Amino acid sequence: MKSFVALALLYCLCSLVPESDAQTQSKKKQPPPYTDTDGYQVLSSIIEARTDKSKAGSVAIFHQTVSGDALGEIRAECSSRFATEFQSALEDLDKKAKTKLLLQQQFSIHKEYKFAETMVGVQTGIYSVSAVGFDENKTRAIVLVQYLVHPPGGVILGGDKTLYLLRRTQTGWQQAADVPNCGRIY
Repeated sequence: MKSFVALALLYCLCSLVPESDAQTQSKKKQPPPYTDTDGYQVLSSIIEARTDKSKAGSVAIFHQTVSGDALGEIRAECSSRFATEFQSALEDLDKKAKTKLLLQQQFSIHKEYKFAETMVGVQTGIYSVSAVGFDENKTRAIVLVQYLVHPPGGVILGGDKTLYLLRRTQTGWQQAADVPNCGRIY
């Protein structure tokens, strides 16, 4: 009986000990979740279209959204080409890109997908996406999608980075055919 009381007392005392700095810092470094349902619809429509003809069995997606640094260069090159109807969506994208977010299991694509915690050495190709920028009515959207190609354990061999502009239609999100996508192949 004494050993039971001693264990219970030890357990109670341990639960009162504050967390170490390392424990609290790791929790603080965890990005907030990306929870925008409309954003996942946009992202899913793009990734679905890009992987539709691919023979790969599954799709790898980097677990965190792209930050403003990755968006900066391509935005500077492309933003002057966008119609004024997309300007408020572009401003929203800029705001959202200031914070990295943690993607959730909310994609609606036909292929199996998995999240990758690192960009290199895991898959032969991996998608990396930004949060989706919307206009006030959520009828226009802009998103950055990157695809990096590299052999497992190797360096990045190439890929592309594209800003997609989309409009909401009665059948879902469609790329704006009259406004060309802007991006870079490397």
